[in-house]
Amino acid sequence: MEKEIISSRQFTIITLLLSIGTAILIVPSSIASSSKQDAWIAASIGVVLSLLVVKLFLTLANQTPKLNFIEANEKILGRFLGKFTVVGFLSLTFFSAGELLYFIGIFMKTEVMPETPTLAFALLFSIIIIYAAYLGLETFARSAEILFPMFVLIFIFFVVCITPQIKFENIQPIMEASKTSMFNSIVRFMSVFSFSLVLLLMIYPARVNVQQSAKKGFYIGTIIGGFVLVTLITLSILVLGPANTASRTFPSYALAQRISIGNFLQRIEIIMAFMWITSIYIRTFMYFYTTVVGIAQIMKLKDHRPLILPMGIIMVGLSQIVHPDIVHSSIYNDEIWPIYAFVCTILLPILLLIVAVIRNRKSQGNSTERGHADSNQGQMTDASNAVSNQGNQTKSDNTDSNQDNQTKPDNTDSNQGNQTKPVNTASNQDNQANDTNTGATQDNQAKPATMDSKQDNQTNNANTDSTQDNQVKPDNTISNQEKTDNTVSTQDNQDKSATTNSSQAIQSQAGNATSKQDDQSTPDKTSSDKKNLE
Repeated sequence: MEKEIISSRQFTIITLLLSIGTAILIVPSSIASSSKQDAWIAASIGVVLSLLVVKLFLTLANQTPKLNFIEANEKILGRFLGKFTVVGFLSLTFFSAGELLYFIGIFMKTEVMPETPTLAFALLFSIIIIYAAYLGLETFARSAEILFPMFVLIFIFFVVCITPQIKFENIQPIMEASKTSMFNSIVRFMSVFSFSLVLLLMIYPARVNVQQSAKKGFYIGTIIGGFVLVTLITLSILVLGPANTASRTFPSYALAQRISIGNFLQRIEIIMAFMWITSIYIRTFMYFYTTVVGIAQIMKLKDHRPLILPMGIIMVGLSQIVHPDIVHSSIYNDEIWPIYAFVCTILLPILLLIVAVIRNRKSQGNSTERGHADSNQGQMTDASNAVSNQGNQTKSDNTDSNQDNQTKPDNTDSNQGNQTKPVNTASNQDNQANDTNTGATQDNQAKPATMDSKQDNQTNNANTDSTQDNQVKPDNTISNQEKTDNTVSTQDNQDKSATTNSSQAIQSQAGNATSKQDDQSTPDKTSSDKKNLE
């Protein structure tokens, strides 16, 4: 079943009419019998104290903003104890719904249609309640919104018409009632006026579209409803007197019978009865709706509509047995109902509020401890992350430095290589020069031996050859020295270019290697030429 939502204005109207309810007929007689002419004072104090009751209900509703009163019981007190308290509360609501049907029947039989049985009125009125419950909360709220302007117009008309009959001596002397009688009057007034406002927790705040406006509407509806009741009680005492008001079963209806304007506008009390029927319709619906929805939630039913018809029939039967007569009803309303209602509508919400506050504090304490633990872990994690980051940064720095160090040796090696290569090249050139000189020396050594052998055979030729060899050697030596000088100068130029550009160094190495090969090939060619000359 879809969740029904009403507006804050509709909620205010329901609050106003619910607070009035049956109090518009029976409360003046009940409190006037105890506090006499000070009944209006007791009613005014009761309205002020009822604001505290409203504050209690709102505070409890804020603890479970998404749940109604039945669901809040099970959530706060647990399944077993919560269902136990819900059953006690639903017994009050269902019993009160049957009692209100009894009031409808007894009022119509006593004041309007004496020959008609009370069952007929109870049955007809229960059909309206059952049909409204079947259509749902939104339809009920719209009907209350339609009936409210008529209620206000009738009330204003009633006050204006009865004002000429006011007698101020009926409220004198003021503050004559004792404290005990005043206290009893206040309790009776609040039991009928404000204790039943706990039913609104089935609507607020889960079924209201704007909760902040509905919160104000809760107070506004209570204050306006209290003002209507205080006005009716005061008018009853001022017009009828305290004794006559206390002796009447329905004083406000008797007050409407006194309206007479120019002996023409008379007997309009049935219009006053319409105002009372409107308010009692709102209260009866709320009692019945709470009962049906509560039973459906206990039984874990998704839709409460299948329970409406059977519970409505039971309610009609209960209305015929709840009170055997009007005397029993008066005693119940004065002595039993205030205690019964106080336990189920005041002590139970107080218990729920205390338990909810304690559980919320414990949960907040646990969440705070978890939060501190999480924050400490977070700080430790952050610290470890910072350390690891620093380590990573240090490692990266070390890596960079190592890379730099590794790079630098490469550069050093390249530089050293560049520097060493000329040395190696020079040493190679020296070795080549030495090899050339050695070859020349060997040739010189070999040549004398050859000359000696040739001297033995041909002395003249040997002398000639030795002379020629001596002439050739200086030429060869000079040519070798020139080649070596050219090689050294070439290598110096290549070394200078190697220090400037590494690629040029590689090219110079290649050139050096080529020059080495050329140098190595040149001595070979020189030695071969020498051998040919020899």
